[in-house]
Amino acid sequence: MTAEAAELSNITLDDPVDEEIASYLDLASPRCFFLFAGAGSGKTRSLVKALNHVKATYGRDLSLHGYRVGVITYTNAACEEIKRRIDFSPLFYVATIHSFAWELIKGFHHDIREWLRESLVADIEELRVQEEKGRAGTKASITRLAQIESKSKRLDRLGEIKSFSYNPNGENREPNSLNHSEVIAICSAFIAQKPLMRWILVGRFPFLLIDESQDTNRHLVDALFVPAQEHSDRFALGLIGDVMQRIYADGKERIEDALPENWAKPSKKLNHRCPKRVVTLINKIRSEVDTHIQEPRSDAIEGHVRLFIRLSGAPDRKAVEDEIRARMAAVTDDASWGQIDNCKVLTLEHHMSAKRLGFENVFAPLYEIDSWRTGLLDGTLPATRFFTQSILPLIEASKRGDKFAVSRIVRQSSPLVTAPALKAAEDAGALLKQAQSGVDALMALWEEGDPVCGEVLRSVAEHQLFVIPDALLPVVEVLLAESAEAEEAAPEAEADDKAGDEADDPLTPEMGALLSMMNAPFAEIDIYRRYVSGLASFDTHQGVKGLEFERVMVIMDDSEACGFMFGYAKLLGEKAPTATDMKNMEEGKDTSIDRTRRLLYVTCSRAERSLAFVAYSENPEAVKANVISNGWFSEDEIDITK
Repeated sequence: MTAEAAELSNITLDDPVDEEIASYLDLASPRCFFLFAGAGSGKTRSLVKALNHVKATYGRDLSLHGYRVGVITYTNAACEEIKRRIDFSPLFYVATIHSFAWELIKGFHHDIREWLRESLVADIEELRVQEEKGRAGTKASITRLAQIESKSKRLDRLGEIKSFSYNPNGENREPNSLNHSEVIAICSAFIAQKPLMRWILVGRFPFLLIDESQDTNRHLVDALFVPAQEHSDRFALGLIGDVMQRIYADGKERIEDALPENWAKPSKKLNHRCPKRVVTLINKIRSEVDTHIQEPRSDAIEGHVRLFIRLSGAPDRKAVEDEIRARMAAVTDDASWGQIDNCKVLTLEHHMSAKRLGFENVFAPLYEIDSWRTGLLDGTLPATRFFTQSILPLIEASKRGDKFAVSRIVRQSSPLVTAPALKAAEDAGALLKQAQSGVDALMALWEEGDPVCGEVLRSVAEHQLFVIPDALLPVVEVLLAESAEAEEAAPEAEADDKAGDEADDPLTPEMGALLSMMNAPFAEIDIYRRYVSGLASFDTHQGVKGLEFERVMVIMDDSEACGFMFGYAKLLGEKAPTATDMKNMEEGKDTSIDRTRRLLYVTCSRAERSLAFVAYSENPEAVKANVISNGWFSEDEIDITK
C-alpha cells in the first residue's frame, strides 16, 4: 500500500460506523444504539449524515404520517449548527433537552398541577421534619422556615393556575412558571409512569437521537429506556457520547454499563482535531478508566505538549502564566503564544477567569445568587444585560465620536425621544436637548477617571436616559437616596442611627449582591461582556466542551478553587486520596479524582496545535515523578520550579 493510500485509509477509518448507524434507523426494523464518539471524532458529522440518510430514505413516509425525527443537543449553539447543516429541514425537531422536555409536557396542565402538588407537599413535610430536629434561630432554621413559607404559598396558589408556562432561556419568575429542573423532573416522571406519554413520544418521534448523552439528566435517560424497550418494534433511541466527557453531576454515571444487552454499541476511533502528541496523551489519561483508544489522523501534525510545575505560593499568577506563554512561543516556534488573545486559557472555575481577566467585582457578588447563575453566564441576567446592551454601546459610541451611532442608540432606547413622547411634547426640541444633556452628563463621569457602575446607573436614572429594568429599580432608589444624603451632609449621629436600623433590617442577598456590584469599575462591564460572549482569552474547563482552539493553556490550581468537587493535587499524585475518596472507590461511586480526570481529558482534547499545563503545587518533585511514572509526559516535556 502506498503512503497516499495508507493516509486515505486512515482518514476514512470511521466510515463503516456511519453506515452501521444508518442501518439502525430503519422504520421497519429500528434498533437502539449507543455511539461512542470520543473527543474530536466528528460526532456532529456522523449525526448529520444519519439525519440526511433518514430524510433520503424515509422522508416522504415520515411526513405523510406526521412523524418527525427528534434530536436533543446540549446547547443552543449546537442546535443552530445542526439545523444549519440539515438546511433547516422541518422533518427534524432539533432542541436542547429543556426545550424538548417542555415540548412533550406543555399541554398537560392538569397533570403538571398534580405533580407539583405532590412534590410541594412532600418537600414541605421533609422541611418540617428537619426543622423539628434542628435548632431554632440558626441560619439553617431561618432558611428552612423561609422555604416552608414560600412552598406553602405556591401550593395554595396552584388551584388558581389555569395553564403553566416555561422559557428555556429565561428566569421563569411568574407565578405560573416552571423552573428548569422541574421541567426535566416532570417530563422524566411522565415518560416513566404514564403509558399515554410514551405513546405520544413514540407517535411523534420514531427516532430520537441524544447528543452528549453522558451529560443528559440521568432521570430522563432512565425514563427513555422504558419506551425504548416497550416499543422496540417502532422506536429507536440513539445515544451519542463519551463517558470521559461527562462533566456535569446530573449526568448518568457509567452510561455504557447501563445499556440493555440488545443495544448496538458502535465506536468511532479517529480523532480529527488533535495533534498526534495530544492524542497519545489523552489515551494515557483515560487508560485507567476504559479501553477506548483513539487514533490521530495520519496527516495530523506532531504537536507540542508541555507541563510547567510552579510553586503554589507564587504571588503573581498572571506574571507566571505570561512567562510560561513566552516559553511556549519559543518551544513551539509559534509567536502567537506570546499574544494572550491568540490562546485559550482554561481555568477550573468562573471566578478564577474573572480574577485573571479583571471583572471579578462585577461577577463575584452576582454569582453568589444561585438562581442568577445561568443568566449571568449566558448574558441574559436583566441587571447585567442593561449595562452590556443599553449603556455600554452608548458609551463606546460616544468615546469614538460616532454621533450617528449615539443618536441611533438614543432614538431606539431612550424614553425621552420615542415617537409618542415627541408627539405629545409641547416642545420636541426640548426633549432632544434633555436627551443630549443626559448623554453629556454620563460622559462627563469619565473626565475624573473611570467611574463605578453605581455612578453610571445613577446618572442614567437622574436624566431618564433609559428605562431602568425592574431588577435595578430598588438599587436606583438606594443610589439616589445616598446621593441626596451626601448633599445634605447628615449629622454623624443620624448616620449612626441609620446604620443601627440597617443592622436590624438586613438586606436580602439579591439586593446585597446588586449593591456590591455597583462598586465595581464600569470598565469591568466590557470585559464581562466579552467573557460571556466567548470572545475572551479565558474560559472554564466545563465551558469549552465541544470547542477547539489552536493553543490551549490549562491552569491546574486547587488553591484558587472554591469547591471540593475537583482536586488536581490528588490526580497528579501530590496528595493522597481522602477517606471519602477511598470509600467511594470501594462502592463504585464517583470521586473527586474521577471528576478531575474527566475534566482534564476534556481540556486536553481542545488543542489543535499545542498544549501547555500550568500546575501550581506545594511539592513539584512529587508531581513530576508521578506524571512520568504514569507515562503522561517525558522528562524533557516538564519545566519545574527548583
